[in-house]
Amino acid sequence: MDKPFSFVGIADAYIDVLSDTGVRTGLELKGNCSEFSPKTDSERKELTANGRSNFGQVISSITIPKPMTASIKFNQMDQALFAAAFFGSNSVLTQAAGAVAAIDVTTIEDKWVEIGGYMMASAVVTDPTGVTTYELGTDYELNPRLAMIKALSTGSIPSGEICKVTPTYEAVNGIKMKAMTKSNVRIRIKLDGKNFDDGRDFISEVYQMRLNPSNTFSFIGTEFAEATFEGVLETPVGFTEPMEHIWLS
Repeated sequence: MDKPFSFVGIADAYIDVLSDTGVRTGLELKGNCSEFSPKTDSERKELTANGRSNFGQVISSITIPKPMTASIKFNQMDQALFAAAFFGSNSVLTQAAGAVAAIDVTTIEDKWVEIGGYMMASAVVTDPTGVTTYELGTDYELNPRLAMIKALSTGSIPSGEICKVTPTYEAVNGIKMKAMTKSNVRIRIKLDGKNFDDGRDFISEVYQMRLNPSNTFSFIGTEFAEATFEGVLETPVGFTEPMEHIWLS
């Protein structure tokens, strides 16, 4: 049992996003955890001698533990961890399918202007009186997904005209993430792991870690984006340590 070993860890990472008051809400597999690195830290205090024969030598020293920290990375994540990477919170986004009443939109020649909503199926565009109907492709262009309109300078829509746009939308069921709305996120981490070198199973658990997003998340690129979190390991009430590691074989 107590022989030297090499270590290459693989694990499923179960995450419990705690409530604002620290109450456990249940463990979930949140995605692919590519790294989990706990780090110990300490401060050393030294007493140095001032005698003729031992000046500058250490005659006593102590090591004072500092709080443990950890870094955890995900290159696949669920919506909750994605939001946490931006100190954000999620809400449900819904949009009913169908036509809506005419919307007044102030056009800007050869530039895009939002109509409102998302995933526009079609639209009827008229002058302010509703008498003249403009032609798609000749007088204006649409970006259906973003629900935007661009009045063309080569068309017949006067510059700056307030057009009446009557859109028809597709149904949308999505998620809206608002960044910088939730700064104190704490999680519990439970690793169901194995040492790939010798096959031994292990369980590592961090009872309470306060997250601090610590990387730049790229929305454009050729590599898989990665969310990195750092944080301090807290010792909850009822515990005497912030983390435990168990070897099962």
